[in-house]
Amino acid sequence: MKLHHIAIWTFRLEELKEFYVRFFGGKSNEKYINPKKGFESYFISFGEGTDLELMSRTDVQNTPIEENRVGLTHFAFTFPSREEVLRFTEQMRSEGYTIAGEPRTSGDGYFESVVLDPDGNRIECVYRKTAIEPETKVGEETEIEPKTEIESIPPVTLHTERLFLRPFEERDAEAFFACCQNPNLGNNAGWPPHRTLDESRQILHSTFINQEGIWAVMLKDTKQLIGSVGIIPDPKRENPQVRMLGYWLGETYWDKGYMTEAVQAVLNYGFEELRLSLITATCYPHNKRSQKVLKKNGFIYEGTLHQAELTYNGNIYDHQCYYLPGISQPTPEDYDEILDVWEMSVRHTHDFLTEEHIQFYKPLVRDHYLPAVELFVIRNVNGKIAAFMGLSDELIEMLFVYPDEQGKGYGKRLIEYAKDKKYMDKVDVNEQNEKALQFYLHLGFQVIGRDETDSMGKPFPILHLQLPETDSDNRD
Repeated sequence: MKLHHIAIWTFRLEELKEFYVRFFGGKSNEKYINPKKGFESYFISFGEGTDLELMSRTDVQNTPIEENRVGLTHFAFTFPSREEVLRFTEQMRSEGYTIAGEPRTSGDGYFESVVLDPDGNRIECVYRKTAIEPETKVGEETEIEPKTEIESIPPVTLHTERLFLRPFEERDAEAFFACCQNPNLGNNAGWPPHRTLDESRQILHSTFINQEGIWAVMLKDTKQLIGSVGIIPDPKRENPQVRMLGYWLGETYWDKGYMTEAVQAVLNYGFEELRLSLITATCYPHNKRSQKVLKKNGFIYEGTLHQAELTYNGNIYDHQCYYLPGISQPTPEDYDEILDVWEMSVRHTHDFLTEEHIQFYKPLVRDHYLPAVELFVIRNVNGKIAAFMGLSDELIEMLFVYPDEQGKGYGKRLIEYAKDKKYMDKVDVNEQNEKALQFYLHLGFQVIGRDETDSMGKPFPILHLQLPETDSDNRD
C-alpha cells in the first residue's frame, strides 16, 4: 500500500496553495468547488510522494494548532543535503516565516529544521545522513562535495573593462564574509548580516557555489572579490525564458560604476547566449542605489507590489518591480508579421493618412523599406513581434509598436538600445503624428530641422530630431 494524501483544513486556501507550490515544488490541480456545501479544495502533488489536499469550508472551526496533542502533529519534506536544509531554513526566515525548530541533528540521524506554514502547520525539513558520510555539526567547518547533477553545467566567465565574472569558489569564503557581515549590505537585500566566517562558508556552499547563472564579481587588477550578480528563474513568472536579476556589492566599492558594468555583462549574456525574452528585477523603495543601477541599464518600471516581503527583522517592505525585454534581429521570414505591426500602428496613430495613403505605402514598406534598414524587434511572451525599429547608417528610420502593446516601455527600450549600442542620436518623425513627437521630446530629443514633404514628395511635413550631447561616464 501507499499513503495517498494528507488533508488540511484552512481559511487561507489560495495562500497555502501558493506556499506549497512555490517553496516545495508542488503542482496543483484545478480548484474543486462545491457551492452547495460551501466547500473548495486543491490537491498538491509532489512527484512520487504523498499528495496534500488543502480544504476550505465556511463552517470549519478556527482551532489553534498545538504541537503536543493527539493526532497529526507534523509532516516532513526530504532535502538532498544538509546545505539545502540550511539554505531553505534561512530563506524561510528571511521571508518572514516562523522557524519553530532550528537546524540540528536528531538522535536517530536526521538533520532537520522545522518551519511553520501560513496556518501554523509544522513542516519538518529533513536530510538523512548516509552511512559513509562523516558526522558533522551545524557551523562546523566541512569540505562539501559539489552536487553531481550540477557538474554538467559548463562554467561561464564574463569580462568587462574593469571586471571579470566567474563562478564562486571555496577560496572566496573570507572575502565573502568581509562583504556580507556589513549590515548596510544585507539590510538593503533583506537578509541578515553574516555573523561568522563559518556561517558565510555554509551560505556560500548552499547558495552560490555550483549554481548556474550566479557569478562572483572580481576586480581585474587586484583579483579581489567585490560582489555578486546573477540571473535566476523568476519565482513569480512561469515563462522559462524569463529570469530575474539580482546583485549585491561590497560597500567599499559603491559609487564607482562597478555594478552597472557587471549587470551589462550579465544582460548581454542572458539575451544573446540564453536567448531570454525578459529579465526582471525587484528592489525595496528605499534602495535608491539599486534603482539607479536598473535605470542606467534600461530597465522599465512596472509597478509596486505592496507589502511584498516580511524581512528577517520584522520589517514589511514593498517591492518596486522592473523588467527589461529582449531585443533580437528578425529574418526576412518575419517581414509579413513586421508589416502587420506597421499597419496596425499606423492605423492607430496616423489619423492624417487616408486608406489610399496606407495602401500606397504598404508595399513600399514590405519590399523596399524593411530590406534597406537594420531591423530589431521585441517579442511578447507569446513570441509575437510587439515592436520593431529600423536603423540606417545615420539615424533611426522607423519605430512602431503594436497598439495592444503600447504603454509597456517597448519603444523606449528600442530607442535606448539604438542610442547605447548603435550610437544613434537622430530620428525623423511626421509633424502630424503628435503622439510620436511627444514621445521623442520626452526622451530628450530636440527639433533641429523641418521638411515640407516626406521622402516621396507627399504633403506630410517631416521633423528632424537629435539628442543633445550628454556625459556618458556617470557612475552608479
